[in-house]
Amino acid sequence: MMTAVQTDPGPIAASRCSSCGAAFAAAAPTVATACTWCGSALVDTASLYAIDRMVPFAITQRVAHERLRAHLADAIWAPEAVRRLARSGQLRPEELRGMLVPYIIYAASSTARWRARIGVDWWRSETTEDRHGKAVTTRVRNTEWFDAQGTAVGSFDEHHECASSILTAAEAEQLGPFDLGVAVRFDPRLLAGFGAELPSRSRAEVDGDARESLRRRALRYLATQVLPGEHHDVVGFDCEVTLHALDVVLMPVWVASFRYEGQLRRILVHGRHGACVGRPPVSGTKVSLAAAALAALVVLILWLAGVWS
Repeated sequence: MMTAVQTDPGPIAASRCSSCGAAFAAAAPTVATACTWCGSALVDTASLYAIDRMVPFAITQRVAHERLRAHLADAIWAPEAVRRLARSGQLRPEELRGMLVPYIIYAASSTARWRARIGVDWWRSETTEDRHGKAVTTRVRNTEWFDAQGTAVGSFDEHHECASSILTAAEAEQLGPFDLGVAVRFDPRLLAGFGAELPSRSRAEVDGDARESLRRRALRYLATQVLPGEHHDVVGFDCEVTLHALDVVLMPVWVASFRYEGQLRRILVHGRHGACVGRPPVSGTKVSLAAAALAALVVLILWLAGVWS
């Protein structure tokens, strides 16, 4: 009987983009030579990075390509040339590249001291007479306000914070959280065929963003789950967030980069459910025509109303 041998997947080789500065990983010694984000040349570095897990792609490049085509074809404000290109199928699947984007996943707790004005509704019956002299009873709402203060504690699991300096905060927010239930242990050999960006933001910067977003979550939880009454006005909120454990996890994103009128643009396709993130280019001609039509409509309405004669 043969015994299976667990082989060491080897080190993670790192390369950095000479243009946008993104850092990429690959199973040594195979390292991509072009940046997935902007297409510029990569420069080998000696750094090694610790990646804990990765979320695999759930949709293929072909499916992502179809989602991208539909996204562009349905963009009514996009230039007609772009929409025709999408509808005609001339967008080549090769232009859509798979990227594994680094996120830091936190477990955290919060302790918040708060002061608030609490509004409690109560109802009374009010009887009046209608124009026929008939008694009509209605319920009238009244609100009484009270001062309150206290301490609220919370715990958070699997909080996502993007560690890429290339992916914008708006793009990360639109992508939303990923399902970590399907994450697998990281193995550099799983990078075959995909680009893999290493964390390029400093740990202090990502930790700071995590604390700030967790404070906002704690405030929302306070207002919706902790405070009594029907109305709330939080006048004081001092929240301390403690970050406990963290994992570095690579998340799947399909990236389409293209140039339009000399500007580099990109649209992302979520690697799990296929939602598109990013606005197609906007046609200046369409915007001008729409503005002119709106102005003509306003003039017509004013003329019909007798404002202008």
